[in-house]
Amino acid sequence: MIRPVLLIALPLFFAFLSPIIGIWSKKGVRYLIIFATALNATLAGILLLEALQKPVFDIIGGFQPPLGIVLMVGPLGAIIAFIINLVAFAISIYNLKVEKEPIVRYSMLYLLLVMGSTGMVLTGDLFNLFVFLEVTSIASYGLAAYNKDKKGYLGAMKYVIIGSIGSTFVLLGIALIYSQLRTLNMLDIAARIGTMDPYVKIMAFTSLFLGFGVEAEMFPLNTWVPDAYDGAPHPISAAFASLPAKAGVFALARVIFTMFSFTNFLWFVVVMGLLTVFFGEIVAYTQKDLKRMLAYSSIGQMGMIIMGLGIGTTLAVEGAFYQMIAHALGKALLFIAAGFLIYAARSGKIEDMKGMARNPLIGIPLLIGALSIMGMPPFAGFYGKFFILMGGFSQGYYAIIALFLAASIVEVAYYARFIKIVFERGNESKVIRPDAATYVPLIILAIIIVVIGVYPKPILTVLQHVGTFIAGGA
Repeated sequence: MIRPVLLIALPLFFAFLSPIIGIWSKKGVRYLIIFATALNATLAGILLLEALQKPVFDIIGGFQPPLGIVLMVGPLGAIIAFIINLVAFAISIYNLKVEKEPIVRYSMLYLLLVMGSTGMVLTGDLFNLFVFLEVTSIASYGLAAYNKDKKGYLGAMKYVIIGSIGSTFVLLGIALIYSQLRTLNMLDIAARIGTMDPYVKIMAFTSLFLGFGVEAEMFPLNTWVPDAYDGAPHPISAAFASLPAKAGVFALARVIFTMFSFTNFLWFVVVMGLLTVFFGEIVAYTQKDLKRMLAYSSIGQMGMIIMGLGIGTTLAVEGAFYQMIAHALGKALLFIAAGFLIYAARSGKIEDMKGMARNPLIGIPLLIGALSIMGMPPFAGFYGKFFILMGGFSQGYYAIIALFLAASIVEVAYYARFIKIVFERGNESKVIRPDAATYVPLIILAIIIVVIGVYPKPILTVLQHVGTFIAGGA
Protein backbone atom coordinates (compact mmCIF):
# COMPACT_ATOMS: atom_id res chain seq x y z
CA MET A 1 0.00 0.00 0.00
CA ILE A 2 1.21 3.51 -0.85
CA ARG A 3 1.25 5.73 2.22
CA PRO A 4 -0.27 9.13 1.35
CA VAL A 5 2.36 10.87 3.47
CA LEU A 6 4.94 10.00 0.79
CA LEU A 7 3.23 12.42 -1.61
CA ILE A 8 4.01 15.17 0.89
CA ALA A 9 7.37 13.98 2.20
CA LEU A 10 9.04 13.33 -1.17
CA PRO A 11 8.63 16.85 -2.66
CA LEU A 12 9.83 18.25 0.67
CA PHE A 13 12.86 15.95 0.61
CA PHE A 14 13.75 16.88 -2.98
CA ALA A 15 13.25 20.57 -2.18
CA PHE A 16 15.94 20.36 0.49
CA LEU A 17 18.09 18.17 -1.78
CA SER A 18 18.10 20.86 -4.52
CA PRO A 19 20.80 23.10 -2.95
CA ILE A 20 23.10 20.09 -2.58
CA ILE A 21 22.61 19.05 -6.21
CA GLY A 22 23.03 22.70 -7.20
CA ILE A 23 26.58 22.76 -5.84
CA TRP A 24 27.63 20.36 -8.61
CA SER A 25 25.16 21.10 -11.40
CA LYS A 26 22.53 23.78 -11.94
CA LYS A 27 21.24 21.75 -14.89
CA GLY A 28 20.88 18.75 -12.59
CA VAL A 29 18.51 20.76 -10.39
CA ARG A 30 16.18 21.27 -13.35
CA TYR A 31 16.05 17.53 -14.04
CA LEU A 32 15.60 16.84 -10.33
CA ILE A 33 12.26 18.69 -10.49
CA ILE A 34 11.16 16.49 -13.39
CA PHE A 35 12.16 13.31 -11.56
CA ALA A 36 10.50 14.38 -8.30
CA THR A 37 7.19 15.32 -9.90
CA ALA A 38 7.18 12.20 -12.11
CA LEU A 39 7.71 10.05 -9.01
CA ASN A 40 4.96 11.84 -7.13
CA ALA A 41 2.54 11.54 -10.06
CA THR A 42 3.24 7.79 -10.26
CA LEU A 43 2.63 7.31 -6.54
CA ALA A 44 -0.53 9.43 -6.73
CA GLY A 45 -1.81 7.19 -9.55
CA ILE A 46 -1.21 4.07 -7.45
CA LEU A 47 -2.89 5.74 -4.46
CA LEU A 48 -5.92 6.54 -6.64
CA LEU A 49 -6.31 2.86 -7.55
CA GLU A 50 -6.17 1.95 -3.85
CA ALA A 51 -8.65 4.68 -2.85
CA LEU A 52 -11.15 3.36 -5.39
CA GLN A 53 -11.30 0.15 -3.36
CA LYS A 54 -11.76 1.91 -0.01
CA PRO A 55 -10.77 5.25 1.59
CA VAL A 56 -7.14 5.34 2.70
CA PHE A 57 -6.27 6.71 6.15
CA ASP A 58 -2.66 7.38 7.10
CA ILE A 59 -2.11 8.01 10.82
CA ILE A 60 0.96 10.18 11.43
CA GLY A 61 3.16 9.64 14.49
CA GLY A 62 1.11 6.78 15.90
CA PHE A 63 -1.44 9.02 17.64
CA GLN A 64 -4.96 7.89 16.84
CA PRO A 65 -7.54 10.41 15.58
CA PRO A 66 -9.21 12.63 16.55
CA LEU A 67 -6.18 13.66 18.66
CA GLY A 68 -3.53 12.64 16.14
CA ILE A 69 -2.85 13.92 12.64
CA VAL A 70 -4.40 11.82 9.90
CA LEU A 71 -4.37 11.95 6.11
CA MET A 72 -7.81 11.10 4.69
CA VAL A 73 -7.92 10.05 1.04
CA GLY A 74 -11.13 9.10 -0.70
CA PRO A 75 -11.49 8.56 -4.47
CA LEU A 76 -12.25 12.22 -5.20
CA GLY A 77 -9.34 13.55 -3.17
CA ALA A 78 -7.08 10.95 -4.73
CA ILE A 79 -7.94 11.94 -8.31
CA ILE A 80 -7.44 15.64 -7.59
CA ALA A 81 -4.06 14.84 -5.99
CA PHE A 82 -3.19 12.75 -9.06
CA ILE A 83 -4.15 15.54 -11.48
CA ILE A 84 -2.21 18.12 -9.44
CA ASN A 85 0.94 16.00 -9.58
CA LEU A 86 0.44 14.95 -13.21
CA VAL A 87 0.13 18.59 -14.31
CA ALA A 88 3.06 19.52 -12.04
CA PHE A 89 5.14 16.94 -13.92
CA ALA A 90 4.15 18.36 -17.33
CA ILE A 91 4.96 21.89 -16.17
CA SER A 92 8.29 20.71 -14.74
CA ILE A 93 9.40 19.86 -18.29
CA TYR A 94 8.54 23.42 -19.33
CA ASN A 95 10.58 24.62 -16.32
CA LEU A 96 13.66 23.78 -18.39
CA LYS A 97 12.95 27.08 -20.18
CA VAL A 98 13.45 29.13 -17.00
CA GLU A 99 16.78 30.92 -17.33
CA LYS A 100 16.82 33.44 -14.49
CA GLU A 101 18.92 32.63 -11.46
CA PRO A 102 18.90 31.45 -8.75
CA ILE A 103 17.45 28.29 -10.26
CA VAL A 104 18.01 26.39 -6.99
CA ARG A 105 15.66 28.73 -5.16
CA TYR A 106 13.14 28.41 -8.00
CA SER A 107 13.20 24.60 -7.81
CA MET A 108 12.77 24.64 -4.03
CA LEU A 109 9.77 26.97 -4.21
CA TYR A 110 8.22 24.95 -7.05
CA LEU A 111 8.50 21.67 -5.13
CA LEU A 112 7.10 23.33 -2.00
CA LEU A 113 4.17 24.56 -4.11
CA VAL A 114 3.54 20.97 -5.25
CA MET A 115 3.90 19.68 -1.69
CA GLY A 116 1.55 22.27 -0.19
CA SER A 117 -1.12 21.83 -2.86
CA THR A 118 -1.02 18.04 -2.48
CA GLY A 119 -1.13 18.29 1.31
CA MET A 120 -4.23 20.51 1.17
CA VAL A 121 -6.05 17.78 -0.74
CA LEU A 122 -4.89 14.82 1.36
CA THR A 123 -5.08 16.07 4.94
CA GLY A 124 -7.96 15.07 7.18
CA ASP A 125 -7.05 17.60 9.88
CA LEU A 126 -8.30 21.20 9.71
CA PHE A 127 -5.24 22.81 11.29
CA ASN A 128 -2.88 20.98 8.96
CA LEU A 129 -5.05 22.13 6.09
CA PHE A 130 -4.17 25.65 7.27
CA VAL A 131 -0.47 24.73 7.51
CA PHE A 132 -0.42 23.39 3.95
CA LEU A 133 -2.33 26.48 2.79
CA GLU A 134 0.44 28.63 4.29
CA VAL A 135 3.20 26.56 2.66
CA THR A 136 1.43 26.86 -0.69
CA SER A 137 0.89 30.59 -0.26
CA ILE A 138 4.46 31.41 0.77
CA ALA A 139 5.86 29.40 -2.14
CA SER A 140 3.41 31.17 -4.46
CA TYR A 141 4.42 34.62 -3.23
CA GLY A 142 8.08 33.89 -3.93
CA LEU A 143 7.39 32.44 -7.36
CA ALA A 144 5.08 35.31 -8.36
CA ALA A 145 7.94 37.78 -7.76
CA TYR A 146 10.64 35.54 -9.23
CA ASN A 147 11.20 37.65 -12.36
CA LYS A 148 12.20 40.59 -10.11
CA ASP A 149 10.49 43.15 -12.28
CA LYS A 150 7.72 45.66 -11.66
CA LYS A 151 4.91 43.37 -12.83
CA GLY A 152 6.19 40.48 -10.72
CA TYR A 153 6.53 42.58 -7.57
CA LEU A 154 3.09 44.15 -8.03
CA GLY A 155 1.42 40.76 -8.52
CA ALA A 156 3.25 39.22 -5.57
CA MET A 157 2.38 42.15 -3.29
CA LYS A 158 -1.33 41.92 -4.15
CA TYR A 159 -1.19 38.17 -3.60
CA VAL A 160 0.52 38.63 -0.21
CA ILE A 161 -2.04 41.17 1.02
CA ILE A 162 -5.16 39.31 -0.10
CA GLY A 163 -3.66 35.90 0.76
CA SER A 164 -2.89 37.10 4.27
CA ILE A 165 -6.48 38.24 4.71
CA GLY A 166 -7.65 34.81 3.50
CA SER A 167 -5.31 33.01 5.91
CA THR A 168 -6.63 35.15 8.77
CA PHE A 169 -10.20 34.13 7.92
CA VAL A 170 -9.20 30.45 7.85
CA LEU A 171 -7.45 30.72 11.22
CA LEU A 172 -10.49 32.50 12.68
CA GLY A 173 -12.79 29.74 11.44
CA ILE A 174 -10.51 27.08 12.94
CA ALA A 175 -10.45 28.93 16.28
CA LEU A 176 -14.26 29.16 16.36
CA ILE A 177 -14.65 25.44 15.67
CA TYR A 178 -12.03 24.43 18.24
CA SER A 179 -13.54 26.71 20.88
CA GLN A 180 -16.81 24.78 20.58
CA LEU A 181 -15.80 21.20 19.72
CA ARG A 182 -12.20 20.82 20.99
CA THR A 183 -11.30 18.87 17.86
CA LEU A 184 -9.83 19.64 14.43
CA ASN A 185 -10.31 16.24 12.76
CA MET A 186 -12.68 16.79 9.83
CA LEU A 187 -14.74 13.62 10.26
CA ASP A 188 -14.97 14.24 14.00
CA ILE A 189 -16.12 17.81 13.32
CA ALA A 190 -18.74 16.47 10.88
CA ALA A 191 -20.06 14.04 13.51
CA ARG A 192 -20.33 16.74 16.20
CA ILE A 193 -21.15 19.83 14.16
CA GLY A 194 -24.76 19.74 15.31
CA THR A 195 -23.68 20.51 18.88
CA MET A 196 -22.19 23.88 17.91
CA ASP A 197 -23.97 27.12 18.67
CA PRO A 198 -25.84 27.97 15.43
CA TYR A 199 -24.48 31.51 15.20
CA VAL A 200 -20.90 30.41 15.89
CA LYS A 201 -21.33 27.68 13.29
CA ILE A 202 -22.42 30.20 10.65
CA MET A 203 -19.49 32.47 11.54
CA ALA A 204 -17.04 29.55 11.30
CA PHE A 205 -18.46 28.43 7.95
CA THR A 206 -18.33 31.96 6.54
CA SER A 207 -14.74 32.48 7.72
CA LEU A 208 -13.52 29.21 6.18
CA PHE A 209 -15.50 29.79 2.99
CA LEU A 210 -14.02 33.25 2.49
CA GLY A 211 -10.52 32.13 3.49
CA PHE A 212 -10.31 29.25 1.05
CA GLY A 213 -12.13 31.39 -1.50
CA VAL A 214 -8.90 33.36 -2.00
CA GLU A 215 -7.05 30.32 -3.37
CA ALA A 216 -10.19 29.22 -5.22
CA GLU A 217 -10.17 32.61 -7.05
CA MET A 218 -13.69 33.44 -5.85
CA PHE A 219 -15.15 36.91 -6.37
CA PRO A 220 -14.44 39.43 -4.81
CA LEU A 221 -11.29 37.83 -3.33
CA ASN A 222 -9.62 37.26 -6.69
CA THR A 223 -8.22 40.70 -7.58
CA TRP A 224 -4.70 39.30 -7.09
CA VAL A 225 -5.14 36.73 -9.87
CA PRO A 226 -4.50 38.73 -13.09
CA ASP A 227 -1.48 40.57 -11.68
CA ALA A 228 0.10 37.48 -10.10
CA TYR A 229 -0.45 35.37 -13.23
CA ASP A 230 0.81 38.11 -15.53
CA GLY A 231 3.93 38.91 -13.51
CA ALA A 232 5.00 35.34 -12.75
CA PRO A 233 7.29 33.25 -15.00
CA HIS A 234 5.26 31.46 -17.68
CA PRO A 235 5.54 27.97 -16.08
CA ILE A 236 4.36 29.40 -12.76
CA SER A 237 1.31 31.02 -14.36
CA ALA A 238 0.40 27.52 -15.57
CA ALA A 239 1.08 26.10 -12.10
CA PHE A 240 -1.04 28.73 -10.31
CA ALA A 241 -4.08 27.84 -12.43
CA SER A 242 -3.66 24.10 -11.94
CA LEU A 243 -2.19 23.44 -8.48
CA PRO A 244 -3.15 25.84 -5.64
CA ALA A 245 -6.40 26.86 -7.34
CA LYS A 246 -7.59 23.23 -7.47
CA ALA A 247 -6.42 22.56 -3.92
CA GLY A 248 -8.29 25.67 -2.77
CA VAL A 249 -11.58 24.71 -4.40
CA PHE A 250 -11.26 21.14 -3.06
CA ALA A 251 -10.80 22.65 0.42
CA LEU A 252 -14.02 24.61 -0.21
CA ALA A 253 -15.78 21.37 -1.13
CA ARG A 254 -14.53 19.78 2.10
CA VAL A 255 -15.89 22.72 4.11
CA ILE A 256 -19.28 22.63 2.37
CA PHE A 257 -19.89 18.88 2.38
CA THR A 258 -17.51 16.96 4.65
CA MET A 259 -17.68 19.22 7.70
CA PHE A 260 -20.77 21.42 7.62
CA SER A 261 -23.31 19.86 5.21
CA PHE A 262 -24.93 23.32 4.99
CA THR A 263 -27.65 22.38 2.50
CA ASN A 264 -29.74 25.41 3.53
CA PHE A 265 -26.93 27.77 2.55
CA LEU A 266 -26.02 26.28 -0.82
CA TRP A 267 -27.87 29.12 -2.56
CA PHE A 268 -25.15 31.42 -1.18
CA VAL A 269 -22.47 29.24 -2.81
CA VAL A 270 -24.38 29.34 -6.13
CA VAL A 271 -24.61 33.14 -6.03
CA MET A 272 -20.89 33.52 -5.25
CA GLY A 273 -20.06 31.13 -8.08
CA LEU A 274 -22.28 33.02 -10.52
CA LEU A 275 -20.74 36.39 -9.57
CA THR A 276 -17.28 34.86 -10.08
CA VAL A 277 -18.27 33.50 -13.50
CA PHE A 278 -19.58 36.83 -14.77
CA PHE A 279 -16.70 38.86 -13.35
CA GLY A 280 -14.14 36.55 -14.94
CA GLU A 281 -15.74 36.10 -18.34
CA ILE A 282 -16.80 39.70 -18.97
CA VAL A 283 -13.42 41.14 -17.97
CA ALA A 284 -11.60 38.42 -19.96
CA TYR A 285 -13.54 39.54 -23.06
CA THR A 286 -12.10 43.06 -22.75
CA GLN A 287 -8.46 42.00 -22.40
CA LYS A 288 -5.83 42.68 -25.04
CA ASP A 289 -2.98 40.96 -23.15
CA LEU A 290 -2.90 37.16 -23.51
CA LYS A 291 -1.85 36.15 -20.00
CA ARG A 292 -4.35 38.52 -18.41
CA MET A 293 -7.10 37.14 -20.66
CA LEU A 294 -6.22 33.61 -19.57
CA ALA A 295 -6.10 34.71 -15.92
CA TYR A 296 -9.59 36.23 -16.02
CA SER A 297 -10.79 33.19 -17.97
CA SER A 298 -9.44 31.04 -15.14
CA ILE A 299 -11.52 33.07 -12.67
CA GLY A 300 -14.62 32.42 -14.77
CA GLN A 301 -13.93 28.69 -14.90
CA MET A 302 -13.43 28.54 -11.13
CA GLY A 303 -16.78 30.29 -10.74
CA MET A 304 -18.40 27.50 -12.77
CA ILE A 305 -16.86 24.92 -10.43
CA ILE A 306 -18.11 26.78 -7.35
CA MET A 307 -21.57 26.99 -8.93
CA GLY A 308 -21.59 23.23 -9.45
CA LEU A 309 -20.73 22.68 -5.79
CA GLY A 310 -23.47 25.11 -4.76
CA ILE A 311 -26.17 23.44 -6.83
CA GLY A 312 -25.38 20.46 -4.64
CA THR A 313 -26.96 17.59 -6.58
CA THR A 314 -24.89 14.52 -7.30
CA LEU A 315 -24.83 15.34 -11.02
CA ALA A 316 -23.81 18.99 -10.49
CA VAL A 317 -21.03 18.10 -8.05
CA GLU A 318 -19.80 15.45 -10.50
CA GLY A 319 -19.70 18.23 -13.07
CA ALA A 320 -17.77 20.48 -10.69
CA PHE A 321 -15.10 17.81 -10.16
CA TYR A 322 -14.94 17.01 -13.88
CA GLN A 323 -14.56 20.72 -14.56
CA MET A 324 -11.73 20.91 -12.00
CA ILE A 325 -9.86 18.18 -13.86
CA ALA A 326 -10.52 19.61 -17.33
CA HIS A 327 -9.58 23.12 -16.24
CA ALA A 328 -6.32 22.00 -14.60
CA LEU A 329 -5.26 20.27 -17.82
CA GLY A 330 -6.58 22.84 -20.30
CA LYS A 331 -5.40 25.98 -18.55
CA ALA A 332 -1.92 24.55 -17.90
CA LEU A 333 -1.71 23.80 -21.63
CA LEU A 334 -2.86 27.28 -22.61
CA PHE A 335 -0.43 29.07 -20.28
CA ILE A 336 2.47 26.99 -21.62
CA ALA A 337 1.39 27.83 -25.18
CA ALA A 338 1.03 31.49 -24.14
CA GLY A 339 4.63 31.51 -22.96
CA PHE A 340 5.77 30.38 -26.40
CA LEU A 341 3.53 32.85 -28.24
CA ILE A 342 4.80 35.75 -26.11
CA TYR A 343 8.38 34.67 -26.83
CA ALA A 344 7.72 34.28 -30.57
CA ALA A 345 5.88 37.61 -30.90
CA ARG A 346 8.17 39.43 -28.43
CA SER A 347 4.96 40.88 -27.01
CA GLY A 348 2.16 39.90 -24.68
CA LYS A 349 -0.48 41.59 -26.83
CA ILE A 350 -2.80 39.20 -28.64
CA GLU A 351 -2.92 41.40 -31.75
CA ASP A 352 0.87 41.01 -32.15
CA MET A 353 0.59 37.20 -32.34
CA LYS A 354 -0.95 36.91 -35.80
CA GLY A 355 -0.11 33.53 -37.29
CA MET A 356 2.24 32.56 -34.45
CA ALA A 357 0.39 29.28 -33.78
CA ARG A 358 0.64 27.97 -37.34
CA ASN A 359 3.35 25.50 -36.37
CA PRO A 360 1.36 22.29 -35.67
CA LEU A 361 3.48 21.43 -32.62
CA ILE A 362 2.00 24.54 -30.98
CA GLY A 363 -1.20 25.05 -32.94
CA ILE A 364 -2.84 21.65 -32.56
CA PRO A 365 -2.38 21.38 -28.75
CA LEU A 366 -3.40 25.04 -28.34
CA LEU A 367 -6.59 24.46 -30.33
CA ILE A 368 -7.40 21.35 -28.28
CA GLY A 369 -6.86 23.24 -25.01
CA ALA A 370 -8.99 26.21 -26.11
CA LEU A 371 -11.86 24.04 -27.37
CA SER A 372 -11.79 22.05 -24.13
CA ILE A 373 -11.96 25.21 -22.01
CA MET A 374 -14.88 26.40 -24.15
CA GLY A 375 -16.68 23.13 -23.36
CA MET A 376 -16.73 21.75 -26.88
CA PRO A 377 -17.21 18.00 -27.42
CA PRO A 378 -15.44 15.61 -27.66
CA PHE A 379 -12.89 17.22 -25.32
CA ALA A 380 -12.64 16.94 -21.54
CA GLY A 381 -14.19 20.34 -20.80
CA PHE A 382 -17.55 19.38 -22.29
CA TYR A 383 -18.61 16.95 -19.55
CA GLY A 384 -18.07 19.30 -16.62
CA LYS A 385 -20.25 22.06 -18.06
CA PHE A 386 -22.88 19.60 -19.27
CA PHE A 387 -23.24 17.93 -15.86
CA ILE A 388 -23.44 21.29 -14.07
CA LEU A 389 -26.16 22.42 -16.48
CA MET A 390 -28.16 19.21 -16.03
CA GLY A 391 -27.77 19.44 -12.25
CA GLY A 392 -29.07 23.00 -12.34
CA PHE A 393 -32.07 22.02 -14.45
CA SER A 394 -32.92 19.22 -12.02
CA GLN A 395 -33.09 21.79 -9.19
CA GLY A 396 -35.16 24.28 -11.20
CA TYR A 397 -32.39 26.90 -11.38
CA TYR A 398 -33.55 28.01 -14.82
CA ALA A 399 -32.61 31.68 -14.49
CA ILE A 400 -29.16 30.82 -13.14
CA ILE A 401 -28.59 28.29 -15.92
CA ALA A 402 -29.58 30.93 -18.49
CA LEU A 403 -26.98 33.29 -17.01
CA PHE A 404 -24.44 30.45 -16.98
CA LEU A 405 -25.05 29.87 -20.70
CA ALA A 406 -24.77 33.60 -21.41
CA ALA A 407 -21.36 33.68 -19.69
CA SER A 408 -20.31 30.61 -21.69
CA ILE A 409 -21.23 32.40 -24.93
CA VAL A 410 -18.99 35.32 -23.91
CA GLU A 411 -16.21 32.81 -23.24
CA VAL A 412 -16.60 31.23 -26.66
CA ALA A 413 -16.53 34.70 -28.27
CA TYR A 414 -13.16 35.81 -26.89
CA TYR A 415 -11.50 32.43 -27.37
CA ALA A 416 -12.75 32.35 -30.99
CA ARG A 417 -11.28 35.82 -31.50
CA PHE A 418 -7.96 34.69 -30.02
CA ILE A 419 -7.86 31.52 -32.18
CA LYS A 420 -8.62 33.53 -35.32
CA ILE A 421 -5.68 35.86 -34.66
CA VAL A 422 -3.03 33.25 -33.80
CA PHE A 423 -3.93 31.06 -36.80
CA GLU A 424 -4.30 33.93 -39.25
CA ARG A 425 -2.28 33.81 -42.47
CA GLY A 426 0.25 36.48 -43.32
CA ASN A 427 3.14 36.00 -40.91
CA GLU A 428 4.41 32.61 -42.07
CA SER A 429 7.99 33.88 -42.24
CA LYS A 430 7.89 34.76 -38.54
CA VAL A 431 6.56 31.38 -37.36
CA ILE A 432 9.27 29.66 -35.34
CA ARG A 433 9.65 26.05 -34.26
CA PRO A 434 9.26 25.37 -30.52
CA ASP A 435 11.86 23.29 -28.72
CA ALA A 436 11.13 20.00 -26.92
CA ALA A 437 10.80 21.66 -23.49
CA THR A 438 7.78 23.50 -24.89
CA TYR A 439 6.04 21.06 -27.20
CA VAL A 440 6.49 17.87 -25.12
CA PRO A 441 4.32 19.09 -22.17
CA LEU A 442 1.83 20.55 -24.65
CA ILE A 443 1.47 17.20 -26.42
CA ILE A 444 1.21 15.29 -23.12
CA LEU A 445 -1.59 17.55 -21.86
CA ALA A 446 -3.39 17.60 -25.22
CA ILE A 447 -3.40 13.79 -25.44
CA ILE A 448 -4.87 13.50 -21.92
CA ILE A 449 -7.57 16.07 -22.75
CA VAL A 450 -8.58 14.15 -25.87
CA VAL A 451 -8.45 10.72 -24.20
CA ILE A 452 -10.65 11.62 -21.22
CA GLY A 453 -12.97 13.51 -23.57
CA VAL A 454 -13.42 10.62 -25.99
CA TYR A 455 -13.26 7.94 -23.30
CA PRO A 456 -14.55 9.47 -20.03
CA LYS A 457 -15.33 6.16 -18.31
CA PRO A 458 -12.28 6.15 -15.95
CA ILE A 459 -13.16 9.64 -14.65
CA LEU A 460 -16.84 8.77 -14.38
CA THR A 461 -15.92 5.67 -12.36
CA VAL A 462 -14.21 7.89 -9.80
CA LEU A 463 -17.07 10.40 -9.82
CA GLN A 464 -19.51 7.66 -8.83
CA HIS A 465 -18.26 8.35 -5.30
CA VAL A 466 -19.58 11.91 -5.31
CA GLY A 467 -22.72 10.83 -3.45
CA THR A 468 -20.64 9.55 -0.54
CA PHE A 469 -18.63 12.77 -0.53
CA ILE A 470 -21.78 14.94 -0.47
CA ALA A 471 -23.07 12.87 2.47
CA GLY A 472 -19.97 13.89 4.44
CA GLY A 473 -17.64 11.01 3.67
CA ALA A 474 -13.94 11.07 2.81
